[in-house]
Amino acid sequence: MSAVFQVFLSNKAKKQLRDLQPAEIKSRAMDALARLEQEPIPYKEYELRKVEGREETYRIRLSSFRIVYKIKWQEKIISVAKIERRSDNTYD
Repeated sequence: MSAVFQVFLSNKAKKQLRDLQPAEIKSRAMDALARLEQEPIPYKEYELRKVEGREETYRIRLSSFRIVYKIKWQEKIISVAKIERRSDNTYD
């Protein structure tokens, strides 16, 4: 099955994914990113919410970590902004 959407990680997100610990969370994050290629809003598989005040921006909750991404529907692109532990600055 070919990908419907292309997933691009920002430089920050690439570094955060590379350094993500523990290994189980890193594996789950990689699975979530792969899933986004097929379904940009995988609400059945993940706890997912739209980020308030941001157009077409969503977050996937993986334990205490969040994957924040934006969907560009016309171009069929998903831009991952960050993958980080939840904090007061996560959605800035």
